[in-house]
Amino acid sequence: MATYTKNVRQYSRKLPSDTMEFLWWLVGAYAKVKKTTYERYSGIGSLGKLTPGYTVLNEMRASGMRQELGMPVVYYELAILDALTAIKSRWGILRDKLKRLAAFNEGFSKEERTYIYTVLKWGSVYAAILQGKDYEEPNLVKGLPVDKHRLNNWLCRQTRKHLGKIQVTREAGFTISPKAGYSYKNGVMRIAGRQPRKRIAIPLRDGRQFSRQLHVEVKEDHIILTAPVTRESSLSEGWTNEIYVHIGNVDALTLSNGHVYGEGLNKLTDMETERLDSKNRLRNRYREARREALEKGKADKAAVISAHNLGTMKYQRQKERNRARTESFINAALNRMLSEEKPCRIIITYPVKVGKGSRLAKSAKRKLARSFRGFIRERLEEKCEERSIEILRIPSKDTGLVCSNCGKTGRTASGNRFRCDYCGYEAAASLNGARNIEKKYRMEHG
Repeated sequence: MATYTKNVRQYSRKLPSDTMEFLWWLVGAYAKVKKTTYERYSGIGSLGKLTPGYTVLNEMRASGMRQELGMPVVYYELAILDALTAIKSRWGILRDKLKRLAAFNEGFSKEERTYIYTVLKWGSVYAAILQGKDYEEPNLVKGLPVDKHRLNNWLCRQTRKHLGKIQVTREAGFTISPKAGYSYKNGVMRIAGRQPRKRIAIPLRDGRQFSRQLHVEVKEDHIILTAPVTRESSLSEGWTNEIYVHIGNVDALTLSNGHVYGEGLNKLTDMETERLDSKNRLRNRYREARREALEKGKADKAAVISAHNLGTMKYQRQKERNRARTESFINAALNRMLSEEKPCRIIITYPVKVGKGSRLAKSAKRKLARSFRGFIRERLEEKCEERSIEILRIPSKDTGLVCSNCGKTGRTASGNRFRCDYCGYEAAASLNGARNIEKKYRMEHG
């Protein structure tokens, strides 16, 4: 029986002020440890220390930071490990990107690509090349007729170009582990506090108990626990259809058979975009007024503006509430599509990323940044895993502005309409895209 992992949430009851004070202190300390780990170990010089990570742990233990913060060791070391996971993930994404760059580089021969793939696979060799150190070549590349000095220089250049920096954002959360980090007594969760052998009670709304690492999200007066749970998945009888899906911004899901699910998604997202734009313009005026007040020495007026017009709690609550409403709308559309179409296989395209140099209007960039297509893909993949539905991805090339009727290049008019000037075919751009996905998949897979 196939299994899948699903994140489930558990909510605490309203917590007392002293507990919330400790939790918010812990959030700040946890974020500070992660930031320090990023700064010290995310560069090329530390690449050899990341696996298995004991070197980083030992160095951070010896740094004295934990004693300076007064942070329990169970939280301190988990913060370091969380940061290391993010750093390793970043390097993994970079290696995949370099492999793709090498694959599409017409100046490389088959042997040169083999050399690059092998070096990227052997992390110790890749690290030595980047750090200018001696290394022992893997057997697979020892006899290759390639200019290794040239290829190593290419790897170094591309790594520096694409590595970038980790964007450190302060998340209102941390990770806790069982036993040392939390336990249960009389149906109440108890987490480690600042003082040894003294735990803090966290009353929960339900009686579920876990025995694995949990992520804790701290809210205004309560917390949310997120736990990964393994469950069995199976495909229901009668689910035999193959569907081709275009994921869009105007309508969430458009199928090549003409069925649309999540129609009018853009009405929700555009409304929120306009609300935030209006709100942010007003907040910018208040920021300017605050700055002018400070320049004129009117600290009291500046403080009043900050307290009554530039707070973030209500602002964030509204954003979260509206996002939750949109996510609920998308979830309902996905559930309806699966229950009505009964697919055994779903074909979509790989996500399209817009580069930094793309010339888009600011309004278009804002809408793209607030797009829910990533969320739709994530939830679709989760629901397919739960039901043992196969999900396949194909490149999006020739699925957008190509006419699904005649194959010529058309254009997208206003209002999400596609029109082909060659044959006169006209349809919703999302429907044209879904039919192109079907045509391309059938051509490639018979």
